Amino acid sequence: MDTQVLSSVIAVAGTISGALIGAFIQREGKKLERLERKVERYRDEIRARQAEEDVATEWLAELKIAVSPHAAKLALRQRTYDERGVRPCITPSELEPNQ
Repeated sequence: MDTQVLSSVIAVAGTISGALIGAFIQREGKKLERLERKVERYRDEIRARQAEEDVATEWLAELKIAVSPHAAKLALRQRTYDERGVRPCITPSELEPNQ
């Protein structure tokens, strides 16, 4: 085979493989960005639910249904566990973005 044709084939193969590798890396980067956005949405949702729990327990204490907000929180969590079988296990400090 002529050296010019051979070098052209090698150049085309290199260009195509480089484009494929670039496309693959870009696709993986977009997947990672989507996952990071989803994780941040979940963090925001957990923070909102924790805030909602705090407000609800303070309200229960104001209504004299519980002795204190902390007692109301413990009772609310126990009742949720008894009725739904789930208990929160993520603390607010675990939701910090730097961890």
